[in-house]
Amino acid sequence: MQNEFTEACRVFEDNGKVQNAGWAKKLLLDYNIDGRHSQRDTYFVTSDECSMYLSIENLGADFGIKIAIADLKRGGIICDSVIQKRRVMKKPLPDNADNGEFEFERKNMRLKIAELPNGKSLKCEFAGFGGMSSMSFDIFLLKNNGDILDQLAPFERNRKFYFLKRFMPCFSAQGFIKAGNMVYKLSADSARGCFDRIRFKKPRLHSYQRLCSDCIIGGKRFTLNLASRVGDNRYGSENCFFVDGKLEKLSQITVKGTPNRIDRPMFFRGGVRALDISFKPFTVSGKAMIAEMGKTSVVFGRLYGFINRIDYDKPLVLDNAVAHMIYTEF
Repeated sequence: MQNEFTEACRVFEDNGKVQNAGWAKKLLLDYNIDGRHSQRDTYFVTSDECSMYLSIENLGADFGIKIAIADLKRGGIICDSVIQKRRVMKKPLPDNADNGEFEFERKNMRLKIAELPNGKSLKCEFAGFGGMSSMSFDIFLLKNNGDILDQLAPFERNRKFYFLKRFMPCFSAQGFIKAGNMVYKLSADSARGCFDRIRFKKPRLHSYQRLCSDCIIGGKRFTLNLASRVGDNRYGSENCFFVDGKLEKLSQITVKGTPNRIDRPMFFRGGVRALDISFKPFTVSGKAMIAEMGKTSVVFGRLYGFINRIDYDKPLVLDNAVAHMIYTEF
């Protein structure tokens, strides 16, 4: 089925080809990169009141920062992005595990991400964000104990091309997000953060879709990650969920929706009634809450349905679980 790593291993052989393929629950993959590659770091912070999406992309010739903020109580969404040529970048995104620091500054925006011994610091000031006067946030992501997902796969049997994903839904969040006159306070008791790091090298553009949820169900933290990966599915997929920090892997998922209509519900099914979920977008005045940022669209909504695993006495019911869908191309 899917190859699980239980011991540390290198990603690449000496000849630059992918040495192993599969997934791990811990930081076991040594990303011994030597050469050019594409980078994409995504942060998602959510509370009972708001959700924030932050993506930093170093893809080929272009560099981009994309930010979206959704008001979950009152309804409404605001977003903005910065896109520029990669050649002006003085420092790429860090690649090695949790080490490194990133800072970006231009006339109307400053973003700084710092790695701390017990978490991550996210700070931003953005004048004219989404046509508003300003947006800013100062967030500390406190790292908690728990599993992660390290996922590695080659492209279409060509081991010189690869897709490496590190998904870490193990942070609590504290600080604030300010958008215009609205201020959202984040408390570590009720706000959560996920970090998604992707590194890849591939021969052409791919469409990528991902369903993610991070909420509290029955007093336990639940995080879902379902995606149409762009690597070779023979070696495993990134489909999984976490309950109280413990990873449960999922196999192939069937996805149905209305073609070219991301504002419509999406339906996900797997196994013999192992998983049956529907995603329905939030709507404001009849329109779906969608953040459009270049080649990336983020749809905010809720999940309905269940996950039925043999390890649990009862199905995991997901009715009204806050979630989001990401549609992008890279």
